Amino acid sequence: MLVIMKAIVRSFLVALFVLAMAVPEAPLSADDGAESMKNCYNVRGEARYGALGYNHVVIVTNRCEVTLQCEVWTDVDPSPRLPLTVGPKATEESTCRINSPARGFKAFGECKKK
Repeated sequence: MLVIMKAIVRSFLVALFVLAMAVPEAPLSADDGAESMKNCYNVRGEARYGALGYNHVVIVTNRCEVTLQCEVWTDVDPSPRLPLTVGPKATEESTCRINSPARGFKAFGECKKK
């Protein structure tokens, strides 16, 4: 009797695992609203050493299947906000400051479906 119960439990667990693997993950799309749009992209900053100082570069990575129209800026240069178009599943960058004496800065960006 115990052997039969173990076999039933094992079969149930295997079936549950197979079912969980068969359910597709919900894709990110821009039609889900503003909150899911934030899940489509990532904004980061990178300081690259140039001839006379650091270049502040803002990098936007798009993880969705839509084209994004973005505005990027830094805490060092909050205005103007620079426009940046990022294609589906692509990465684009924009240089916000050239030859800065400071290496540290924070990058910001907002994107919308184009």
